[in-house]
Amino acid sequence: MVFSRYNYLKSSGKFGAFLFNTRTKFFVSLDEHVYTILESLSSGIDFNTESLNLSSDIIELFIRSKVFVEVTEDDDFYELKKFLRYKQAFSQSRLGLVLVPTFICNFNCPYCYEDNLPKYSINDEVIDAILAFIKTKGQKNIDLCWHGGEPLIAFDKIVSFLEKLSIYKDFNLCSHSMVTNGFLLDEHKCKVLNKYGLNRVQITLDGDKEYHDKSRTHKAGIPTYDTIMANIDNVFHYIPKCHVIIRVNLHSENKERFPNFYKELKKTFTNKNYSINIAFVNDLNNSCKVACLSEKGKIAYVRSLYESYDIKDINITVKPQIGGCTASCTNTYVIGPLGEIYKCWVDVGKKDRVVSNVFDGKLSNYIYSSYTVGSDMFSDERCKKCIFMPLCDGGCIIRRYNHKHFQMQYDPCPIDENDFLSLLELYYVKGLTND
Repeated sequence: MVFSRYNYLKSSGKFGAFLFNTRTKFFVSLDEHVYTILESLSSGIDFNTESLNLSSDIIELFIRSKVFVEVTEDDDFYELKKFLRYKQAFSQSRLGLVLVPTFICNFNCPYCYEDNLPKYSINDEVIDAILAFIKTKGQKNIDLCWHGGEPLIAFDKIVSFLEKLSIYKDFNLCSHSMVTNGFLLDEHKCKVLNKYGLNRVQITLDGDKEYHDKSRTHKAGIPTYDTIMANIDNVFHYIPKCHVIIRVNLHSENKERFPNFYKELKKTFTNKNYSINIAFVNDLNNSCKVACLSEKGKIAYVRSLYESYDIKDINITVKPQIGGCTASCTNTYVIGPLGEIYKCWVDVGKKDRVVSNVFDGKLSNYIYSSYTVGSDMFSDERCKKCIFMPLCDGGCIIRRYNHKHFQMQYDPCPIDENDFLSLLELYYVKGLTND
């Protein structure tokens, strides 16, 4: 047998030695004797378990938890994940649509990656072409998301599309979501969207009233915080089955303010259907006007929230995942207001990233294949041997694509090896189990 390359074995200054298997999520604290034995084992070097000075119960536990594996098993697992990833990527069982009815936005956010887009909005001809495009795909089950710009600026066209879509009884809207700044989400719009089964909406608030009104500014120069908060209440009242994701974009200027804002939200929206999601601002198009934060710093930040402020429900995912996103799934499309098709949300408005259109559906370049199989984690040799491969989706595909094609510098890894120990210490304190 061999010591799996997916074993994270570290000694914590506070709590002693830890062993975490990223494939099985097996997590245990170790005494010095067991730690010393495991530390002497090199990943990939064959050994006989009988030669180890360990009890049969411990050896059996380590075999069952994939700490000790057969010589080829780690490679077999890698290939299994690759198979499942591509099986998902090429699945035709559901059609994913991200519709951008307009590039126009009423906000002027300092970190927006959709900078200087043309003021295009969708028309009835494009709506009909999208519906025809859906028919040609032949899938009954549809996942629909509205994005922008600010999609609610084109609310009449959203309604027109939903009305026409509802006529076709062969279609099943499995999920219906929207990403919006929330400023226009008034009572009337909520009632209409409830009729069409909106079940998830993401709305961004960058902090308390004082900070938010300075950060997420309206192009007309008017404050936005109070209106957005009232409109979130509208969603709770008029779309009761809709889950609200309150997203907080964190950067160096507002991350210290988040704990107080978090507690303010918890007090204001007690027992409501919502969750809070934090995101570290990244400069995807070299247009960000605030100091960004590295994704690798999120673990340390979440730990500080727990230890200093007793905030326990902002979590970092530590479960094995297959990965994938809109850019890598072949049956998911981002459709712009002129009917042009992209593969990534970040690409909207970029002529050189258009892969097709809803009028003829023909592929016009190699981006489609380059995203799906050329820029994912399985195209990167570093990922194959990485201890965190089972937990990771390989990082942002666009960043890897830009590196390959334009030599743009990037770090694909969302997990820092040293910070992961900090996460395990946090989970140890919180009483993580192997469930």
